[in-house]
Amino acid sequence: MAIEEKNKDFYRYTENHRFASMYPLLAREIVEEYGVTSGSCLDIGTGSAAMAIELAKLTDLQIAALDPEPEAIELAKGNLAPHGINTGRIRFIEAAVEDMPLPDASVDLVVSRGSIPFWKDAAAAFREIWRVLAKGGVALIGCGFSHYQTVEEVEKMRPNWSPEVLEERTRWKKGTALTDALHKAGITYSAILDDSYGTWVEIRKPEDV
Repeated sequence: MAIEEKNKDFYRYTENHRFASMYPLLAREIVEEYGVTSGSCLDIGTGSAAMAIELAKLTDLQIAALDPEPEAIELAKGNLAPHGINTGRIRFIEAAVEDMPLPDASVDLVVSRGSIPFWKDAAAAFREIWRVLAKGGVALIGCGFSHYQTVEEVEKMRPNWSPEVLEERTRWKKGTALTDALHKAGITYSAILDDSYGTWVEIRKPEDV
């Protein structure tokens, strides 16, 4: 599905991107919270690859950036050089989260910001995330902002969606949708983190599973 011209700027990670000041802070928060700075990382629904780029700046992680849209991947590749990231530093994968071409237990850190409203099958996606997550690994999946931002900054960044779009983009977290999907996926080692900054699913795979 082609990306409309009016939406292409969202895939160009420049200083004018609406979340340009947020991604570096969110990446730093993730690194400092979980301490995963080496091994492998997967950014699901990478879009502009902003998260992957900022994690590459802060860590020695070998990063894979996954997106189902080939045009998004091509636009994301163009964001690497302006941020000083070598083309070999981030590997791009064209695939859906529900069927990822990655080995079992191969990823130490899984991240995804903003892709979950677009998943076709949340239970299948969580099942795949659990499959590729390494023992001792952690996944953080959801939508939101960094706690290193002020509440005022966050409020200014929030999209001004129509009621119809708001309903569509937030359906994934309403009621028991998340807990139902996690249960269906067979995942018990998870927590739902929900506050004024956003909603996230944290999954930790123990060493002994």
